[in-house]
Amino acid sequence: MKLNDTLLEAVKLDLEVRAVPALMGEAGIGKSSFVEALAHSMDTRAFTLACNQLADKADLTGARLVPYTKADGTESYKQVFYPHQVVQDAVDYAHENPRETPILFFDEVNRTTSDVTSAVLTMITMRQLGRVMLPTNLLLMIAGNDKGNVTTLDDASLSRFSIYRVEPDAGTLIEVLGDTLNPWVRNVLIEHPETVFQKSKPTVFAVDGNDDTDDDSQTAAFSDLMDAGEEMRQLTTPRTIDFVSRWLNAASQNGISKLQEWLQTPTIVGDIQSNVLTEMLQGHLGDTDFATYLLAEIAKAIASGQGVGGVNANTARKPQCWDLLKQATTIADLEDTIRQLTEHERSGALVYSLFEKADNARLIQTLAPATELEADHKRDLVMLLKDGVLDNGNVDALTGSTGTAAEAVRSLASVFLGG
Repeated sequence: MKLNDTLLEAVKLDLEVRAVPALMGEAGIGKSSFVEALAHSMDTRAFTLACNQLADKADLTGARLVPYTKADGTESYKQVFYPHQVVQDAVDYAHENPRETPILFFDEVNRTTSDVTSAVLTMITMRQLGRVMLPTNLLLMIAGNDKGNVTTLDDASLSRFSIYRVEPDAGTLIEVLGDTLNPWVRNVLIEHPETVFQKSKPTVFAVDGNDDTDDDSQTAAFSDLMDAGEEMRQLTTPRTIDFVSRWLNAASQNGISKLQEWLQTPTIVGDIQSNVLTEMLQGHLGDTDFATYLLAEIAKAIASGQGVGGVNANTARKPQCWDLLKQATTIADLEDTIRQLTEHERSGALVYSLFEKADNARLIQTLAPATELEADHKRDLVMLLKDGVLDNGNVDALTGSTGTAAEAVRSLASVFLGG
């Protein structure tokens, strides 16, 4: 399946019924970004543990022998479990935010030792790590690779999951990278979505077989004569596309003159004439069609003297506490509900109250004095204001309120709305 909204809906249903989705596919295609986007859409957090960084089971379970004194005064040792920091952070967050459903995501679960893979599977089945029980609101997901040097999961293990064979989707990548996506990269993704995952073209040189025993017409591929398996060749994947997007943004932040200089600087790779910019793009993306199309986009912009720009429409995240807030029928009920919310929930609810096309004035005026906008919600707010998708009546209700959140929105509104 594509890593897109359809898969997002299916995975959300799995999580709702407490099934454990497993995303299986090649490395670098966007599985981790998909989980981050999933958590973002649920207005919660994803805690990612890269299992391929664990050397053995003890790195996950934290089993250690510690000295202790028995009741009779003699010294001895006992085994104590200290869960991996990522697991402990996820457990703590779930306890501190009981109305959220954060995600504990085990990535590269089968690109590690069999002991680590077995420990992860046991933890998922038992929902327990040592003496630590996983909170009921902590959701679990895994991802793995279905090619390469991986630990194969047996049928009994596979039956524990909802398994999705996944591949990257250009549209989803555009949404995930959002307003930070370089416009030249965006154009290639829109016009050539099939190039979102590609391997480098093989290096092939014609070798004349002219000698005493060969036919003069015989040729061979150079890659047939060398061990191509030892060659390090870059790929075009969502991960490398993200990297080259950020690299181009940095390279062109003061104009495109530097890119123009690199484009006009010739080089020779083997017997092939090229230029510095082509080599740089291939260093990020490999010798792929995506790199070729991207070079053409940059060259077109240079020829026309265009700069770099682009806007992506945004939507607000609906916090999981939102329905609870809307159910309050009196000011006293609303105030009591707000007191029970975490800081993160109050911040997210305030931003969503500005976005929803409904009269939220009473809720906003009650919520605003008790709310401090968090950094990620401020970034959301800037995007929403820039795209002009907030409800004007709700914005007016907040700017007329008191508190630091109201002051922040008044300042931003004056910039984007001219208020």
